[in-house]
Amino acid sequence: MITKVFLRGTEYRNGSWYILRSSQGFIGVQFGEAADRPVPADYEGDGKADVAVFRPSNGTWYLNRSTAGFAGIQFGIPTDVPAPADYDGDGKTDVAVFSDGAWYLNRSTAGFTGVAFGAANDRPVPSAFVP
Repeated sequence: MITKVFLRGTEYRNGSWYILRSSQGFIGVQFGEAADRPVPADYEGDGKADVAVFRPSNGTWYLNRSTAGFAGIQFGIPTDVPAPADYDGDGKTDVAVFSDGAWYLNRSTAGFTGVAFGAANDRPVPSAFVP
């Protein structure tokens, strides 16, 4: 189980991840490139955080899943803001982006959808909001 995922200093540099695990201490993982955006989450629903990045230059998500291994998912364009969360309630984080007041979701069980919500300059705050 991973308790904290953080990047060296305050910036993402050269794809270096430093992970403090709950029982086995620190590890360093090289995954991604300098311009990638870190998007760690549980993409396979096994209860473990997966190391993952969104690469704006080609709109691709690169996931290093703890059980299922590597996956590359093309979803987004360079100006999109990654907004991963579990949007369909299946326990797996879904790949999603926010752009100009619209959310584009690639849900693991319910497929693709787009939702207009917010304004162009808003910041997405994805989470499991339940009324």
